[in-house]
Amino acid sequence: MTTNPPSPPRRALDSLRARLASRPPVEAPEVYGKDAIRNVVRALPPLERAYSRARFSILRPKLLSVMDLLLADEGRILDVGCGFGLFAAYFGQTHPRRRIVGIDPDERRIRIARDVSARLGLGAHEFHVGDVRDASLVGPFDGAYVLDVMHHLPEGDQRRVLERLRGLLKPGGVLVVKDITTEPRVGLLFTEVLDRLMVGWREPLAYRHHREWGEMLSGLGFKVRMVRVPDVLPYPHVVIAATKLGA
Repeated sequence: MTTNPPSPPRRALDSLRARLASRPPVEAPEVYGKDAIRNVVRALPPLERAYSRARFSILRPKLLSVMDLLLADEGRILDVGCGFGLFAAYFGQTHPRRRIVGIDPDERRIRIARDVSARLGLGAHEFHVGDVRDASLVGPFDGAYVLDVMHHLPEGDQRRVLERLRGLLKPGGVLVVKDITTEPRVGLLFTEVLDRLMVGWREPLAYRHHREWGEMLSGLGFKVRMVRVPDVLPYPHVVIAATKLGA
């Protein structure tokens, strides 16, 4: 008994089904935006909730979504200056296969970051006490992010920190830098006043124009893209995606 070969339309349909079956599934975050923020705030001790609301009022869901798309959706990701682990907890909820490694010099904040991640079921996250400038960090990382931290470093340390982060990334890894640019002037002054209220009047602040950040990162061997993100408040936000080139 012989079997007739499938017709051309049937072969085309079978081929299409095979191609679709071989594609990785399309993933979309089930927890994101205000829901993810609410979960983070609830996981914090009462005194830290007010601070977290202030931070999330600056880094709103719109900004977080921009950075979420730039970060790898799985693998090891370094969080520089992680504080209470607010953003590690946020980005861990949107893509649970991320294993975020946070570093911060404040031991108490690190303890809280660990507790928040445990409460949210993000057991793969790690948090370490240390300064990114000299801490023992073991790469490679699939990505890294530095959110409103760079301008708190002395100007002479900024390039050295970015160079170190490049060395910790895998080739093709993306470093996401969210910071404040220096124009318009009124936006910079608005931000500086708020920074001073948070950190005091004696700590040096070293803001840079976004073109300076871009030139510095390009010179270190990154492919750089950046976007200005408008806000209802006059923060001069800039988000920079720096992809590591070469080895």
